[in-house]
Amino acid sequence: MHKLLSPASLGKSAYSVNCQMLTTPEKFEMKLNGVTMSVQELDLPGNTAFKVVFSSNRKPIIVTRTKDYHRVFWTSVPEGRQKEAEGVGALIEEYFKKQNQ
Repeated sequence: MHKLLSPASLGKSAYSVNCQMLTTPEKFEMKLNGVTMSVQELDLPGNTAFKVVFSSNRKPIIVTRTKDYHRVFWTSVPEGRQKEAEGVGALIEEYFKKQNQ
């Protein structure tokens, strides 16, 4: 199972972004409604995130999973693009589920 989807990853904070991002070799593409999304896994200190670059004019987004007191959810880093983060995060999750079948 991918470390992003493992139970151990759910307790990690999405807010330790002041440190340098290190890229990992994990890159893949997803397509939805004619838009290609190039996804690159980022290794943040104590966390895993994904940088998503769209083939459309949409600005790139960085997403990660985090949790609050009630749930685990996808969020953007920095915060502010929550709806996009939830949608893109769900697609990333689906990608890894298919890879693990």
